[in-house]
Amino acid sequence: MTRKKYFFPVLLTGLFILFILTVVPKDTFYGSYTDWLSQHVRLAETIRDTCIEQKTLVPAFLPLGSGSNGYQFSYYGYLRPDIVIGCLLPSVPMVYLLIGYMLAGYLCSVLLFYYFLKSEDGIDSLSAFAGSLLFMTAACFFHTHRQVMFVNYMPFLILALIAVKKRRFRFLPLILFFIYVNSFYYSIACLAVIGWYWLRQEGLTFWKKGFPCFLKSVFLSIGMAAILLIPTGLVILEHRRASASLSLPEIFGVSLNLQSILYSPYGMGLTAVCLYALILGVTSKKYRTDSIFLLIISTWFFASWVLNGTLYARAKILIPFVPLILLQCTKILSLLRQGDIGPNPASAPEDTGQEHLHWKLWPCLIIAAFLPAWMYSGNFKWIVADIGILVFVAIWQKIRCSQKTDQLRFLVSHLLLCIMPCVLFLQTMQTEDFVDKNDVFEQEITASDTDTPVMDPLYRYDSLADVLASCNLTSDTTVQKSGMYSSITNKDYSNLYYDTFHSAVQINNRLAVLPSANPFLLNFLGVRYLQTTEDNIPCGYQIVSQSKKGRIVFAENKNVLPIAYVTSSCITDSQFLRLNQYDRLDAITRYTVVPDSEETVVSDNEDTAISDGEATAVSDGEVTAVSDYAKGMKEYAPAFKDLVLPDTIRVTKTNGGYLLDVKKETSVTMALEHTLKDKILLLDFDVINHGKNAVVIDINSMRNKLSGAYAPYPNENDTFHYQLSDSKGKGLKNIKFQFSKGKYFIRNITWHLYDEQLLGEKQYTPVENHDTEGSEILSCTADAAADGYFVTSIPLQKGMEITVDGKNVPILKINQAFAGVKLEKGTHDIRILFHAPGQKAGYVISILCFLIYLISAVITGWKNLQAKNMQRRD
Repeated sequence: MTRKKYFFPVLLTGLFILFILTVVPKDTFYGSYTDWLSQHVRLAETIRDTCIEQKTLVPAFLPLGSGSNGYQFSYYGYLRPDIVIGCLLPSVPMVYLLIGYMLAGYLCSVLLFYYFLKSEDGIDSLSAFAGSLLFMTAACFFHTHRQVMFVNYMPFLILALIAVKKRRFRFLPLILFFIYVNSFYYSIACLAVIGWYWLRQEGLTFWKKGFPCFLKSVFLSIGMAAILLIPTGLVILEHRRASASLSLPEIFGVSLNLQSILYSPYGMGLTAVCLYALILGVTSKKYRTDSIFLLIISTWFFASWVLNGTLYARAKILIPFVPLILLQCTKILSLLRQGDIGPNPASAPEDTGQEHLHWKLWPCLIIAAFLPAWMYSGNFKWIVADIGILVFVAIWQKIRCSQKTDQLRFLVSHLLLCIMPCVLFLQTMQTEDFVDKNDVFEQEITASDTDTPVMDPLYRYDSLADVLASCNLTSDTTVQKSGMYSSITNKDYSNLYYDTFHSAVQINNRLAVLPSANPFLLNFLGVRYLQTTEDNIPCGYQIVSQSKKGRIVFAENKNVLPIAYVTSSCITDSQFLRLNQYDRLDAITRYTVVPDSEETVVSDNEDTAISDGEATAVSDGEVTAVSDYAKGMKEYAPAFKDLVLPDTIRVTKTNGGYLLDVKKETSVTMALEHTLKDKILLLDFDVINHGKNAVVIDINSMRNKLSGAYAPYPNENDTFHYQLSDSKGKGLKNIKFQFSKGKYFIRNITWHLYDEQLLGEKQYTPVENHDTEGSEILSCTADAAADGYFVTSIPLQKGMEITVDGKNVPILKINQAFAGVKLEKGTHDIRILFHAPGQKAGYVISILCFLIYLISAVITGWKNLQAKNMQRRD
């Protein structure tokens, strides 16, 4: 009996291990180059290191994005168990802990789902095994090695369903808490799943008894997670981006390709048998309500739109409904065996009144009608085979046979129906670009290396060696980085990064703020320390040390601006905005942009709100007139030596520009007639894509990308910007272009020239740095020779507080995005503090709710114990 009980769980475990070993290539990690490495692994390391540095599990401030509210990154692991464990094991790389956590959660989800199915009435062991195998091979689990928060809540969601089934309601608040800390974005969909299941378990009595209990569990669990949810909610509101502009059909229409439910890893990723069971269930009075509900949820865009918080109507939000759909599917498959579904007039008496239905062919025809929608899928032949096997099983089941043969047919049918889900799962997994182990642990030059200087916290560090993979990784949590990649980004900072400083947009979206070799930006943001390659060193940087492999170098530029300084050489916002885009770049490089009126920051307890104070004009003596400074940027018309283009690229000149037809990725090097020494050459042009794929053009290792037609977050990078320079002192001689395959139109080509020496023209007085304490992010002494401004390149955000000589002073938005204050002549003690809005309130609420939960659990346990003792006495 015991062996039989554990046979299927052991078999599921064995198949799980076999699948994982099959899909992961040798010398690679169970993780993707897409998002997994750049966001999940790197941010896990940074969050863990910052937690240890700041001695907290919820850091208020992270050194990314030139200094950001830590809750901008909470989506990627705040309070997540693997990172908490990582804080206890600081010497263990987070990549191992993350992979272990995801695989353990994946396997636990499968085994818990088997247990959940077995607990349902009428589901036999073989059907529970088949349902669990369908669950394990659902394409959505592709994200266990890509977007981990799409699925990492799954074991807790199934635990919640089991708690409802077993009526262990006292565990629900704790289970919901773990859903929130794993993936709060999916919590609304999870609550909808739990609520619907609870309602179907109790029927109409749910509204009287179950619903109040459900609400109590939800509110208590939200309170327990308040330390995460409140500050995160406030930072989302602060940096919220506009919802996607959707038409009415995109909101209220239905999915005509069924990718929300079938085959796609960015939907539920189920197979044809699941949809067949839902359709068949509509014809049964017993299963009609659940089937209709699940079909509507799975195919109606409005459901996805609501669950996504009206941001968009993408099907990824439906992944939490996978357990409910497979529960319904397993029930129907199990009852098909028992003859409770499907008309069987020969075996069912007419006077019993019991409903009987059998396998039908017409649901197969409905599913087959959608085959053209998958015509161009890479898995099309496997999809055809999946539907073909389903049709075969449906026909076979309609043939009458003996009871002994029927049992064998049932077993074979289940095995056949499980073959294609396994094949499709393996095919989907093989499309992943798994991360090479060397790319995770590739030697990096950091401050701990012998020849590398100790990094000054008044300056920043960045890496150009692999901008996407390294933008969220810090080598020293006391030294800030300009780059960041998060779903929540400071809009003013991002706009200044890309629009004012013309930094290259290097990937499909603009959510990521990626470092580039832009000398204007590097100088302005105080990036003194730079990890890069030998062929991509911006002007002003000198090599300090080099890796053993010789590819990666650590360079330093001692002439960049510090992250905080004092100046009286300013220009007002209104004057700045009257300039064209090139003169703005010149002006912000050589002067400081200050408000026409003092836009103050008024503190209200721990939260900080930005408001306009009384208008205070900046005197003419403090501000340089526009005509005096807009002189640095010069238009330029470079001359090139004769060039012969390769056969792989055809260029057609038109009145409006140049049409490029590139047959395959092609490199072209253009030699300048005159070497440009100590100059920065700026090149800009507009791009119109005539194809569906992305347009990528690299010039001297600086990449620009216009996302393709089907990019989920299009970057709209229609103008490519490049800043080209030479750091070796020999001058800029060649311009190397690399064009991606495709057909695209280039127009409005402009060239400008800028003297490198103007990067150091800004007049300022550096501050003297001091060690920080508590919530301070900067402590310094500033010596102002005249009335002026204390200026930082730390983005202005709610929660900031600046004290001058112990007094809280109004904060100004300086240089379009950063924090600063007016400063009188003299020597001043200045401190910048940061309190994440809502964090203190979150702490208090979480502690109170945990105490309430513990006291309630103790009281409930005591009552249950008393009740058991009373029963024993009786």
